[in-house]
Amino acid sequence: MRLIGKTNIDFLSKRGIGAMISATLILGSIASFVFHGGLRYGIDFAGGSQVIVLFAERPDLDVLRDTLVAEGIEDPTIQEFVAQPGREEVLIRTPLTDEGNTGLLGEIYSALKVFDPVEMGVGQELDFNTVSREIVASRLLEVNPLEFNTVVDIDDARAEYERVADLALSARDQVGLLSSWDAVEGTDIDPRILSWIQTTFYFGGYAVVGQDFVGPQVGADLRLQTAYAMFWALLGLLAYITYRFESRFGFAAVAALVHDVLIAVGAFSITNREFNLPVVAAFLTIIGYSLNDTVVVFDRIRENRQIQRRMPLAESINLSINQTLSRTMLTSGTTLVVVLSLFFYGGPVINNFAFALLIGVVVGTYSSIFVASPVYYELAKRAIAKKK
Repeated sequence: MRLIGKTNIDFLSKRGIGAMISATLILGSIASFVFHGGLRYGIDFAGGSQVIVLFAERPDLDVLRDTLVAEGIEDPTIQEFVAQPGREEVLIRTPLTDEGNTGLLGEIYSALKVFDPVEMGVGQELDFNTVSREIVASRLLEVNPLEFNTVVDIDDARAEYERVADLALSARDQVGLLSSWDAVEGTDIDPRILSWIQTTFYFGGYAVVGQDFVGPQVGADLRLQTAYAMFWALLGLLAYITYRFESRFGFAAVAALVHDVLIAVGAFSITNREFNLPVVAAFLTIIGYSLNDTVVVFDRIRENRQIQRRMPLAESINLSINQTLSRTMLTSGTTLVVVLSLFFYGGPVINNFAFALLIGVVVGTYSSIFVASPVYYELAKRAIAKKK
């Protein structure tokens, strides 16, 4: 399938214009990076806290985000988190504050109250979905519904109420959050205790089931490891292309990849978007995509150089680019449709990821024609001149 007909465009004659465009974009990226004082790192790199919240019903993430912001939490990251099928869990990430306070649990709990029942029964003061076994056992010991003689049988009373607390709260172990007393009523609990539980507790709409903290030192280590990952990825690709083709192809491909990453990073700096681990994954995807496009062009250049040995180098490279142009446009076009859909309709959680891919597809297609091929041309032309 050909998207466009046969073409005969002299791409190499426009390599000077391409170099000016690339230099402008890279210099603009560097200037933005200096102006902003670096990238706006996410929690993964800058530090912060993350909380996993289990909800009784699927929450409205926009409402949750607005409520967190109203509580003073700036730029919270919210995404659905599926640890077990059937459980409605959400991951909330909050950035490191200027004072270094990463707890922010008070603000998060205050924001989550919007998901609690609007009305509670008279006397109901504790959330059965979040209360601990120790609190249930101690409250039972205080009210003593089984009428133990706590002066003589205090140890027996404590042991019994601890057993009952374990039995009652075991009903929520499977589902995480309860919304009715059916599961509790199905256990072997004395009716007097069951009556007290039903009048003392209510069913909350959420529970914090996990909490973690990323310190600034951990964030710095992750930034260093990311730089290493990018470096070794590029070095490995250089070795592969050199082995698969020749060193000139390898250096040209890596030059194009560095060009793509610099412009993509600059786009994040210019737009002041958050730079986090999913974005790094997108960058590695960009490297793979751009390399694939470049290898297709290089493979055709090598074939044409072997078949038509008397053809001038520039003509051979232009012919190769024109022969693969339809394939390049078709592949990039279909990929771009998917990435645009993710960017506009994927939601805020993956928007930065989709933005990185969007920049990468466009720049990667451009660089395979106007960066990798011209760099190879210059290197090959010098090698030919040396032989003469």
